[in-house]
Amino acid sequence: MKDRKVQILWIITLILAAGMACQLTSPRPASWAGTPTAEARMTEIALTQAAFRGEADYVFTPTLPTIAVEETPTPTSTPTPQMTSNGPWLIYAAANGAGLGAYDIHARVTHEISLPEPIIADDLVKGYAPDGSALILRAGSVLNADELSLYQIDLPSFEVSRISSLLSITLQRQVVNQEGTRALEALTTVTRPDGLAWSPDGRFLAFTAALNNENSDLYIRDTLNNRVNRANRYLTQNASPVWAPNSQWLISQELELNRFTDDWRAASVSGLIMPSFINQDDIYSPPPDSREEVFVGWRNIETFISYSLTAEGPKLLRQVTLDKLRESMIYEAPFKQVAFDPDSGILAFVLSQDSAVSQGMSGGIYRLLPDSTLFHFQQGGNWDNLIWDPAGMFVAFGSQGVVMFTPDGESLFLPGQGNARLSPNGNWLIAWGDGQKSTSGARLHQSNSNHPLQTLLDGRVESVFWQPDSMAFFIQSEGVLYYFVFPGLRPIEIADGLPLDSPLEWLWVD
Repeated sequence: MKDRKVQILWIITLILAAGMACQLTSPRPASWAGTPTAEARMTEIALTQAAFRGEADYVFTPTLPTIAVEETPTPTSTPTPQMTSNGPWLIYAAANGAGLGAYDIHARVTHEISLPEPIIADDLVKGYAPDGSALILRAGSVLNADELSLYQIDLPSFEVSRISSLLSITLQRQVVNQEGTRALEALTTVTRPDGLAWSPDGRFLAFTAALNNENSDLYIRDTLNNRVNRANRYLTQNASPVWAPNSQWLISQELELNRFTDDWRAASVSGLIMPSFINQDDIYSPPPDSREEVFVGWRNIETFISYSLTAEGPKLLRQVTLDKLRESMIYEAPFKQVAFDPDSGILAFVLSQDSAVSQGMSGGIYRLLPDSTLFHFQQGGNWDNLIWDPAGMFVAFGSQGVVMFTPDGESLFLPGQGNARLSPNGNWLIAWGDGQKSTSGARLHQSNSNHPLQTLLDGRVESVFWQPDSMAFFIQSEGVLYYFVFPGLRPIEIADGLPLDSPLEWLWVD
């Protein structure tokens, strides 16, 4: 490990000595841009491109064998300290991408889980097995043979093993030695944040990888026999696997790059019937200006909601029924944000003032009930983000503050706040801000009141995570992770050196 870091630092030194300030010019899907994982991956690819152009004296010479795809890969273990505590644990990406931290709330001890850098932190939630037995995530550098891979962390032992590479050795050589552009496209696709998904029944893990061709394909790991199989074979780049609630449909999209404009385009949305692997080629065709299709949620086991992300922003909010391949539009014009409550089936979306006026409507937030075409005006104003909090409310935040509302439309307004989260039991909420567009610090409220009971922290706050039993919570503030326990609510420092510009991804393991 030490030799590898020295080698990479040596590459960076040569690049700096050459006076280069290169930036990656290979395009990225819009949903990937700006995340910490994206920045780490883009920095890595920028290094390889410097080698492409001869600006760094580096040639990729892999020494490890490729994985035999269509056969069961042999897992290889990565040393991890043996866990001696019993949890529960909060797992989060450690500072500077150096593995994961697992904080034991009873022992008040943080264990380190070693993984190659960088880690795709979005997999902390998406890669958690439905039965709680394992966490699957993607990590590693393309500069080291077979390191960029799918890894399994067994729970609760926290033992790490490698499941499958994400790129073939051939593509890794092409990435580093600039043999065409398809390899870079495949690398960009297989490291998207939406690159893996567990079936709800816990049997299958779907993920995107490029192991057979110069493009990303859809692969499925069957946990019953520990086999990895390629599920489709298109010439485009597969992305965004999504499972139906009953595990019988697997949806994904195919992306392609316009080399004249350097923009991605969604070529098709396809489906797979499981567990028979019967291929349904096309479910619907995205519009020509779609850069990617975004899946919002499922109304039932055969009907999902999606939209097209374009240069104008999101538009063509639609409902698709799989049994008859029927597509119906919910809202065709551009909008800003959308959120969905899977239990009630109620959908909420945000319209900007300009978009709303063109449709004869008012700017703000609207609700749409299941099987209805009537939009209910919920809240006026300019709202930047909208999410569904599983504790039972929609949460929108903008320049005015935060508004929270139930699926039935009952609302609570928190002026001057930047974000808020309900406790899982619905009794409390924490509102917070960054000190720039909103009031700095974090404040505890009763769930039905906009008057704070207690100020928890005064500094800039990036994110908040509630313990599932609502008896404690975690706050990320100014690069430090704190733990608060009722009734005292005194801040206990867990970790420092965390990102200042983006919220952590969290996973609770009990």
